[in-house]
Amino acid sequence: MSQNVDFGQIKLLGFCGLVVGGAIAVGVPWVVLDHAGAAGLGGFAATLLSLIGIVGGVSVATVAVFFSMVVPKRVQQ
Repeated sequence: MSQNVDFGQIKLLGFCGLVVGGAIAVGVPWVVLDHAGAAGLGGFAATLLSLIGIVGGVSVATVAVFFSMVVPKRVQQ
């Protein structure tokens, strides 16, 4: 059974996940800090939202890379 499963890396999934995760990790704090004054956010709220964006982006990138390594590329019956 194990000879019929190919666990080759799916590089496109990992690359797209890294790009999206990086965009989230950079874009969310950028938008929050750019519009914090107009929205009336204090320093604590802006920092908290920025950290949530950074942690969320890193999490997306990590999960995408993990699944690009463990999802089977090919399963033959």
